Amino acid sequence: MRNYFDDEEDEDEDFDEDLIIRETEMERETKERKEFIKNCNDAYEAIKSDPDNIVNSENPATKKANLVNALNRMSALFILQEEYEKCETLKRFAESKIPEIELTPNVEEIKKFLGQ
Repeated sequence: MRNYFDDEEDEDEDFDEDLIIRETEMERETKERKEFIKNCNDAYEAIKSDPDNIVNSENPATKKANLVNALNRMSALFILQEEYEKCETLKRFAESKIPEIELTPNVEEIKKFLGQ
């Protein structure tokens, strides 16, 4: 004989597991977004305080290609946050330290990442 109460209990467990998974995923995404914003602000402060020691081909994070990508992502974030003075600082930094490139921030990419 089939026990219908057991089936309902299984469905509730599945629902609870799905809910927990979604909540965990949301928490992880929120943490990643906060970390990204913090890292952008920390990098901005480093650029502002010591621009001469930022470009370093020995450090993978500050090789030109990686640095340009980071500057574009930072600029896009600061545009979204309407922190235009920070964008101008990054633009001047790029013009003086990496004159062969032009920053092209992808605001839509950062909006999507931030869930906006």
